[in-house]
Amino acid sequence: MSKAARMAEIHRFSSSRQRLDHSFLANRLKGAKSYKRIAGYFRSSIFELVGEEIADIPHVQIVCNSELDAADVLVSKHVRETALKERWNEAPAEVEALLHRDRYRRLHALLTSGRVEIRVLPLPLDGHL
Repeated sequence: MSKAARMAEIHRFSSSRQRLDHSFLANRLKGAKSYKRIAGYFRSSIFELVGEEIADIPHVQIVCNSELDAADVLVSKHVRETALKERWNEAPAEVEALLHRDRYRRLHALLTSGRVEIRVLPLPLDGHL
């Protein structure tokens, strides 16, 4: 398939041009092979809207600025440390408390699956997202 044909298959959406609510996102994510998102602000609340649809996508990449929710960072750090140390059942008490909430359970599950990658730009670079 030529590059022009592949580019014709890429669909770009922007929340600055239209509302990206549950029905909009869910319908467009069903059956997706990948999902790449540049998000000015990342919050795991996206997984409350379309967590099931994102979980079915083989490869998800999100790039965002460094203004993150502290609880999202805590869960993400635990996932990374667990993967590095292979200590699957030793979550700190503060992470355990967060994992009782659906959005943080979904964040944890999606990050540990390896299907979702979130990259955070450092402060000096993120002013233009």
